[in-house]
Amino acid sequence: MRGSSGEVLDFECASLNAAAEHLVRDWGVPSCVSRWAQQGLGGVDLEACVRTASSGVPLAATLRLTRDGLRGRFQVVGMREAEGLVLWLLEPEGEDPAVVEGALEREREARRRAEAALEAARDALAREELLRQALSKARMVAWEWTEARRVVTWSQDAAGFFGQSPGALGGSLPSFLSCVVVEDRPRVARGIEQALAMDGAYSLKFRCRHQDGTTHWYEAVGQSFHEEERPLRMVGVVADCTEREAAEAVLREAEERYRLAARATHDVLWDCDLETGRVRWDGGQEELFGYGPEAADHDFAWWTQRLHPDEREWVSRGLHDFIASDEDAWQAEYRFRKDDGGWVHVLDRGVLSRDAAGRPVRMIGSMMDITERKRTLERLAEEAEFRERFIGILGHDLRNPLNAITLSARALRRRAPLSSTQQQMAQRIEASAERMGTMISDILDLTRARLSGGIPLQVAPANLSNVCRQVVEELSAVHPDRYIAFDVDGRSDGFWDADRLAQVLSNLVGNALEHGAQDAPVLLRCLDLETRQVVEVHNPGAPIPAPQLATLFDPFRQAGAAREKGRRRGGLGLGLFIVREIVHAHGGSVDVRSSELDGTTFTVTLPRDARRASR
Repeated sequence: MRGSSGEVLDFECASLNAAAEHLVRDWGVPSCVSRWAQQGLGGVDLEACVRTASSGVPLAATLRLTRDGLRGRFQVVGMREAEGLVLWLLEPEGEDPAVVEGALEREREARRRAEAALEAARDALAREELLRQALSKARMVAWEWTEARRVVTWSQDAAGFFGQSPGALGGSLPSFLSCVVVEDRPRVARGIEQALAMDGAYSLKFRCRHQDGTTHWYEAVGQSFHEEERPLRMVGVVADCTEREAAEAVLREAEERYRLAARATHDVLWDCDLETGRVRWDGGQEELFGYGPEAADHDFAWWTQRLHPDEREWVSRGLHDFIASDEDAWQAEYRFRKDDGGWVHVLDRGVLSRDAAGRPVRMIGSMMDITERKRTLERLAEEAEFRERFIGILGHDLRNPLNAITLSARALRRRAPLSSTQQQMAQRIEASAERMGTMISDILDLTRARLSGGIPLQVAPANLSNVCRQVVEELSAVHPDRYIAFDVDGRSDGFWDADRLAQVLSNLVGNALEHGAQDAPVLLRCLDLETRQVVEVHNPGAPIPAPQLATLFDPFRQAGAAREKGRRRGGLGLGLFIVREIVHAHGGSVDVRSSELDGTTFTVTLPRDARRASR
């Protein structure tokens, strides 16, 4: 025992061998050397022990003991040891140096054995701690069962590992099974019984329900040892495989979706190893192409031989060029030979996988039978061509008799004398012929928009305000009892198709005159917004019903309130559809707002230069 500055204050007994225990008990030897003199022990004092501990010089003295009138004497040998010292007390008859030396050697040997045993115990504790840390990091626990003890011994923290309170696992099979979910208990019990009955390795997978209500998956692996068909010992570890089980469940679900998707789309899914040149099909080839299971694994040559001769070279060359490129996706349409010799049109698509060095190593894709789609497209193309020819005949060949009707009606009206009834009949004939001409023009525009990719434009420098004035003058002549207000704000020049925009404005202003309030003017405004030109057509009156706004620009649709007797009769319902197509062909947009309070406003927004949009 040392003081605050490191000086030796006393020596206190730290350990005793069996013989020393009897001596201390019988003679009442205190544990501290400083108290020996008080108990009648002489010959060895504190200073002598301090000298031996500090200098290392062995202590040799005679210890005299007195208790209850009895006297005793021992030979004392002391040696420094670590931070203290070791004392050997020998019987007086052992004063012979040889006897003393033998006793000391026996003590040294006993000490070495004790130290070796202590070191072995420390190693065992270190290995046990290392095992505990390894099991903790690996999310495992270990267990052991022996026939001699007939109980299960678990590693540290096993109860917490299974989500149970301390001591819940116990040392028996029933106590452990109580932690296993009810559905898995019979299977786990059978597995343990089989492991006990058979010498060798075993494996079990089961679930445990934790105290917090969650369920975890576990896997137990181990070994059973037998002697003459009698189980002696079982050892093993249990791992928490919840995350692995969840990942496997996700993988199984993905594989199931993959399989169902392949069945739903009737595709042949393929996987190609570019290093070996082997291609593996998923099995759908029998349904699609009639090939048996032997064709599920083939090479590039097998696939190339079944390409149509007219397409074989460019398809195979395109695939090899793709693999050598830095692209990631490939697709091709070609004809593929079935097992019965027939041909199917397929859409083949694939994606490339590369290694860390960027080399292509794998390609995965699908082959889709598009034979019916090809036939449908060909049939639709034929029908479209027929419709286009029919509309062309309707548009062009009917113009000649209409022109004849119009000219004849005009000539008839100019001849005199004609009665008023005859004049009205001629005017009706001419007006009807003009309306039919307008319908034919609308049908031709519909045909161009639907079948020819949009209405064609003749873009040139144009002044939109001049176009607006022209439309206002023409419609004012037709509706002398109505007032059309026209306003221009800023510049109005740009690159447009003036005739087509006149058609747009004529339609919008004509609709405003027809559907707007008869006693209110129609407002036409031309606005300059720098890179854009805006035209607004506004009329008061009954609003367009809200349900009709969504389909207002669809073909063959008419909107608005019921027309009064004597007002302009509607055509085919193509006017606003053609308006939208012409505006879109210019790269612009057309919108409508309609309410009881504000009336109806059509807004046309055009780019200043429509040449790029019309290409």
